[in-house]
Amino acid sequence: MLRGSVFATSAMLMVGSSVAVMGVLRHFPVYTGQALRFALAAVLLLVVLKLQDRRTGERAPTVTGPQWLRVTVLAAIGMVGFNVAIVAAEQRTDPALVGVIVGCAPVVIALITPVLAKTPPSRRILLAGLVVTAGAALAQGLGSSTSVLGVVLSVGALFGEVVFALVAAPLLSSLGALRVSTYACVIAVPLCLIGMVTTGEYAVPDGDQLLALLWLSVVVTAGAYVLWFTAVGSIGPERAGLFTSLIPISAVGVTALIGTGEPTWGHAFGAITVVLGLLVGLTARKEPDFSVARGAGELARHAPWAGHSVSSPDSARADGH
Repeated sequence: MLRGSVFATSAMLMVGSSVAVMGVLRHFPVYTGQALRFALAAVLLLVVLKLQDRRTGERAPTVTGPQWLRVTVLAAIGMVGFNVAIVAAEQRTDPALVGVIVGCAPVVIALITPVLAKTPPSRRILLAGLVVTAGAALAQGLGSSTSVLGVVLSVGALFGEVVFALVAAPLLSSLGALRVSTYACVIAVPLCLIGMVTTGEYAVPDGDQLLALLWLSVVVTAGAYVLWFTAVGSIGPERAGLFTSLIPISAVGVTALIGTGEPTWGHAFGAITVVLGLLVGLTARKEPDFSVARGAGELARHAPWAGHSVSSPDSARADGH
């Protein structure tokens, strides 16, 4: 439990750190940025994976067709789709409202996971999800909106966030966090290239933009993905999902450190609330792990199709994945 919690916390702190570079990429084409981001991350992860296989002397496991389909859905919806939806939503509505809607992911995951596993939901984890969601809302504000499309896109991003946790879970026991992260990044690249061709938006990054993309690739993608998927495989998607509420807290902390923001009492109360919610969820009675046991089979049967970005710097949520 401790190891998974530390990994999940580290991953979400890394994701929150993306707020430090998002201003540089404000006007950079979304699909171009994502293509470069995932390509750089894929190269790094492939090198690390090769070194790991050479060190252990083990042969790479055979990936089945359904597993490739699941990885593709993870990349298409949980990664590329999520980030495109976030960017589009923040262009049409208050970024704080987008963050609040996407911040409901812990509650949704806590409800969906036991339903797929045909078990009663954990009331303690559901309560924890509600508490951390409230804490994240306190930290970034509730926002407001007059755009129905913006709200719809935010809900789409929420769906991508949930997919990012649940779709990967059944793959982790057989492929491992590093291999799942690597394959997902590799598949994400051609998906982004399709988006580039469709939109016709191309750009070559300047020096500052390249440095920002390197940070997103190495820290927010390669590093955070491996840590996050390791956490999901260790403590399950229900508990791991609670830690996504640390993203706006991390973003606020980073802006304070670099001098571009100043924490308020709302941020402080939000952070305390999130920590309390995590304590509630992590002290829940240990139950059979859906992520790598029978729930994997249930998810595969119930959702066989199921095998984060250049977003606005104004959002405290920063770059989800």
